[in-house]
Amino acid sequence: MGCRWDVDLSRVRPEVADRLRQLWAHANVETADRSEPEDFPRELIASHLGDPVGAEGGPILDENVVTAPYTFSTAITLASIRAQSGRLTLLHSAALAEPATGAGVILVAESGTGKSTAARTLGRELGYLSDETAVIRDDLTLIGHPNRLSLIPAPGQPKIEKSPGELGLLPAPPDPWLAATILLCRKPGHGVPTLESVPLLEAMAETIPQSSALPTQDRPLASLARVLTAGAGVHRLTYAEIAGAAPLIHALLAGIPRGSNNGAYWQIVDPAEGRRTEPWTSTPAADDAIVTEHTRITRARYLDAIDDGVDVLVLNGPNPIRLLGLGSTIWRACTAELTVAEATATVVTEHGEHPDAPELVAEAVHSLLANGLLETL
Repeated sequence: MGCRWDVDLSRVRPEVADRLRQLWAHANVETADRSEPEDFPRELIASHLGDPVGAEGGPILDENVVTAPYTFSTAITLASIRAQSGRLTLLHSAALAEPATGAGVILVAESGTGKSTAARTLGRELGYLSDETAVIRDDLTLIGHPNRLSLIPAPGQPKIEKSPGELGLLPAPPDPWLAATILLCRKPGHGVPTLESVPLLEAMAETIPQSSALPTQDRPLASLARVLTAGAGVHRLTYAEIAGAAPLIHALLAGIPRGSNNGAYWQIVDPAEGRRTEPWTSTPAADDAIVTEHTRITRARYLDAIDDGVDVLVLNGPNPIRLLGLGSTIWRACTAELTVAEATATVVTEHGEHPDAPELVAEAVHSLLANGLLETL
């Protein structure tokens, strides 16, 4: 992930130390990445549980040569994520790249839904960057995290580790760059694999829960929007077996010019002066407010927002909330305080007359208050 670690294995069993060196031999580099934080390389001291000396902040491993590597891998991954949080875009996804062109693809999915399997299968044809964390610089180039892969040998058994070389995966090409993002949707029994474009705000709402420390970035939604519109943009891959979808992925990556984007429209909506929340602090709900036509409302504090001209995605602290229809119209109108009656007039102007307009607007206002996006005055 752009971080060099000097790992001290002198306190762990020789068999465990040898296995860790074998698993991570491909990551043994001396040259600093251009995105490495200033205070690197850092030292990590590994030890076993019960070490009388202890290793403050270092990974604590069991003495089993089969299971200890999984604990070590988790520890060094989390340490690297902490080091790069707020500096780079980190997504819980697999990442691979075409060996000849460096055109990269990130595969986003929840844990346990197919990322590692996809990385193992596709990594025999595409260069392997990671099976769990995509690291994207501001210039939309990718940093490899070619960690060992975790496998479950049989149901109920603990995870074991295999190096990329042991699994026959191809090394990453030099200077890979982002050409497409894919949301994985594995459906057993699904027929021919399909690949369909996903609208930006829908993709953002699905991707934010798979990000690491996104709210700590400067303009977090703008950073993510640039990632998700890079190259061919975001597509949803629906498949039964990932091997059958490989031709679709190759075709998607073919011919995409480096530095291009899919042209989706979006704009950032900055909070008013002094109205931005802290990254991990949400504006609380005001769902007990009484709403009448005379109630005065305005936007609550929020962290960031993006508007695609139809819907709005608001980051309330760390929580993404997508506003559709009346909700987006009312929220846009509340740049200054206004009454619910004035909000109703704005809705009627934009959406047309409706006999139940006052009631529908009142319900939408209640929902916005309950999500901490509006406040009463």
